[in-house]
Amino acid sequence: MIVTKVIGKLADLEQIYQCEKEAFTIEQLHLSWDELQKRILRKTTDVGRDIGIQLESGHLHPGDILYREENHLIVVKVKEEAVLVVPVGNMREMGLAAHAIGNMHAPIELKSDFVITPYNQVLQEQLAKLGLYPVKEAGAFAP
Repeated sequence: MIVTKVIGKLADLEQIYQCEKEAFTIEQLHLSWDELQKRILRKTTDVGRDIGIQLESGHLHPGDILYREENHLIVVKVKEEAVLVVPVGNMREMGLAAHAIGNMHAPIELKSDFVITPYNQVLQEQLAKLGLYPVKEAGAFAP
């Protein structure tokens, strides 16, 4: 199967039909955060279906619907990977964390009280030296 465009979002579909996800058979395509940025991929879904992705424009996001046949969907899901979660209590800590992560040219996901970036041991040590408390966790990273 070759996919050339995203046909919708799972959240929008649930809203339109005012139903739960359980009303659909959902086949998942697990992608890492860096694979979300690619326009051309070849991957296998969680049930073993091969999918070629050749997007005309843009990139993929969690919850994107790539295929639909009645109530059967193929949906993008972000893989859980090792990430650093850095709690920040104020703007100073947010600035320190963002500056250190930016110096490593690492991608960043900002939340109101923490920062997430892909795991990097050197970065973890650097953040700790700055007085922050980075924690390695398994989680989905989709900046």
